[in-house]
Amino acid sequence: MNEKTIAAIALSNRDYPSFEAKLQEAAQWVELAAAQGADLAVLPETLNLYQGDGGAYVSLDDVALDDWQGSTQILLETAVRCRIAMTVPVLVRDKGRLANRFYLFSKQGEVLGHYQKRNPAPGEREASMEAGREPLIQWEGLNVGGAICFDIYYQSVFQQQAQAGADLFLIPSLTPAGDVLNYYALLYGKPMVLAYPAWSRIIDRDGKELAAGGQRWETLRFGFGSPVVTAIVNFDAVTLYADANQEKIVDVQRHYGKRVRVRFDQPNCLFYLESRSADLSIGQIMQQFGLVSRQDYFARCAPEI
Repeated sequence: MNEKTIAAIALSNRDYPSFEAKLQEAAQWVELAAAQGADLAVLPETLNLYQGDGGAYVSLDDVALDDWQGSTQILLETAVRCRIAMTVPVLVRDKGRLANRFYLFSKQGEVLGHYQKRNPAPGEREASMEAGREPLIQWEGLNVGGAICFDIYYQSVFQQQAQAGADLFLIPSLTPAGDVLNYYALLYGKPMVLAYPAWSRIIDRDGKELAAGGQRWETLRFGFGSPVVTAIVNFDAVTLYADANQEKIVDVQRHYGKRVRVRFDQPNCLFYLESRSADLSIGQIMQQFGLVSRQDYFARCAPEI
């Protein structure tokens, strides 16, 4: 069993009076997420795209950060004090080029890496924003993949990272994503965490939502409650296609008893198997019983073209 508590923060996209004011509110919600036991907090795209001037147009080049760590110090110090990992979604200027990124910040205050938007939106392309192709980020034994906003509509973004071994996708966004994100979670068997101001969502590997919430709630807009939603995700789990595995499932359940959990998804012909014991890994179970993950099964069956 390898459980992590993850928080998606639906930070408001309203017109803040200053960047510092937006960071202070973000820090407040990150602190609350930590108090609720979250190991990781995911914030929406993009912190420094506040307006702060009553809504007048500000160019991407004007708001880009040359020193993102110095500029977001309020937020970073809060995360370190609260011992919580966090995404820091920012528009930066790196070697003279604009980039839309999120940095993954560890509980210890270390920058573990960053994801850079692979498919800039039309307005970003007009501003000569550079597309990224960074490797997966290592966080507490997990391979973390990502997407930012417009990336969501390009399946190759998720496919390539899933094939590279992504265990989790973090998705700061200013678009709601809709059912396509549930489809990716089901197709690739990977949890998805969407941080979007109006409706953040945490989606499990079966495509079902574990938690959701945001500014669509009138109660939240009236100033009550919090935009922080949390869920516990077990990463010691695997998706199994029924064929080649179904004859062995009952034997697995009999052998391991309450040390495993099995759920069957009949419409999609899938079993979800997870370890419920600290001293038992999914790898051990699969090796012992000769189980094959959904991803590997279909890779083996794919016709050669």
